[in-house]
Amino acid sequence: VEAKNLLEFKKYIWKYTGHEHRFVDPKFTHSHDVRLSFRSKDHITRYLLNYIGRDRRYSEVFRNCQTFSADLYGFLAGKKGIEPFTYFNRIEYQNRSHMFLYDSNQYEQWQ
Repeated sequence: VEAKNLLEFKKYIWKYTGHEHRFVDPKFTHSHDVRLSFRSKDHITRYLLNYIGRDRRYSEVFRNCQTFSADLYGFLAGKKGIEPFTYFNRIEYQNRSHMFLYDSNQYEQWQ
């Protein structure tokens, strides 16, 4: 998505909102600048590969798209206290933002 600011991003979202489109009921709960010093596309790609490679499990309760989004947002914005959107996902949520930073090959993989 080529958006230079929050307003452009929201316009994109609203353009594709509705049951026949990509987004059904979008909510915007936070907005902050990216605070990382190393934030090129290559850097972001490496962070994502580190995170995914460190723990590949999926769980509806503690490891899903909402927990990933909370971890990624908190990491990019440098904010503490960011939690998943729904209460159900907040119950067992543990922030795993540190997993973006470290090479996943240096850790024992989850079985």
